[in-house]
Amino acid sequence: MVKPERRTRTDVAVALAIAAVVAVAAVTIWWTSDARTTLSRPADTPSKSIPPADGVPADLQQLWSAPSPATTLPVVASGTVVTGDGSTVDGRDPITGEARWSYARDLPLCGVTWVYQYAVAVYPDIRGCGQVSTVDSSTGRRGPARTGYADDRVQLSSDGTVVLSTGTTRLELWRSDMVRVIGFGEVDARVKPNQTGLGQGCAITSAAASALAVSLLQACPGEVDVRLTLLRPADEDDEPTQRDVPQPGVAPDSTARVLVVSDTVTAVYLPTPTPRVSVVDQNGAELSSTPLPAAPSAADPANTVTRAGDLISWWTGDAVMLFNADQLTHKFTVEAADGAVPLGPAAMMADRLLIPVTGGVGVYDPETGELERVIEVQRPAMDSGVAVIVPTVVGPTLLEQRGRTVVALGARP
Repeated sequence: MVKPERRTRTDVAVALAIAAVVAVAAVTIWWTSDARTTLSRPADTPSKSIPPADGVPADLQQLWSAPSPATTLPVVASGTVVTGDGSTVDGRDPITGEARWSYARDLPLCGVTWVYQYAVAVYPDIRGCGQVSTVDSSTGRRGPARTGYADDRVQLSSDGTVVLSTGTTRLELWRSDMVRVIGFGEVDARVKPNQTGLGQGCAITSAAASALAVSLLQACPGEVDVRLTLLRPADEDDEPTQRDVPQPGVAPDSTARVLVVSDTVTAVYLPTPTPRVSVVDQNGAELSSTPLPAAPSAADPANTVTRAGDLISWWTGDAVMLFNADQLTHKFTVEAADGAVPLGPAAMMADRLLIPVTGGVGVYDPETGELERVIEVQRPAMDSGVAVIVPTVVGPTLLEQRGRTVVALGARP
């Protein structure tokens, strides 16, 4: 029988020293980790789905309001209203406004949006606004996350199936599991020598996306006109297929904007030679062109373009243009009528278009655009410089993003 080795005092001292080093390292890692500075308070019970409204209420009153400067339009996922303020994301009951769950970091939010059942919160780090956390909106429990290179400021948008994060030099398209589908633009360190879109010094002036494509306008050094760039996913997420469509006469400092992408069809506002909405296919061929009577005062689609049922609406500053969602063909335009001037884009409730107007909410026929009635709503003065009111419907509740605040409207009990 082999006699076991005897432990010496030196062996014990070395073991204790190793254990101490491991403990210190573990504490250091925890102390400097994101987990220590993250607050997650899930919901007590999962939220329930909210059935659509049977009809548009005869009157509306304010149910609640909450600060939400991190959103550009009301965010709704799994029947929960998601607001973002400071470093905190809250999932709220649409009727009471009560925060059912909360998620927070020790960093200021870059923005909040949604995809499928998830709220998507973007935070900054030394590489820009590229730390992304998702929260299941029905439970408040954390979902997939990602981190990557991004600009210091980004604009978030979602069609409910993908999320587009756009900066001035780079954009990324993410799936619901936060896997990157398309990455385009500058990075801090090039990995591949011929990586698409790198090293040109181009500035992204506007972008929109669907699950199948990303369209963007770029202003590039040495070029007097902007270019419309059409991207499609490829085998490598950082090497999407790319087609550049010249836009003669459209200057980089113009108000040209990509309004919306539906499947692989893109609607772009072009201010020259006359103001118009141009719709192009995946090859850049123009499918239709709709003239505007005058240049819009609100060309930025960040919070002026919404989906309302099977329609896409765009608020131009004093009117709302409606397009069919499939091929983006122009259907009609809602202009001021009977003193009701549109103050933002449209939402759909019980087969009726709802558009915020002066003095209330206009109810319109979605087939003709005819104004049927105006529901009176008293709105206080909004934040200085804010002109657009963006509506969203969840069940019988009408939500309005008024500048840095989300307001819920509902029928009087």
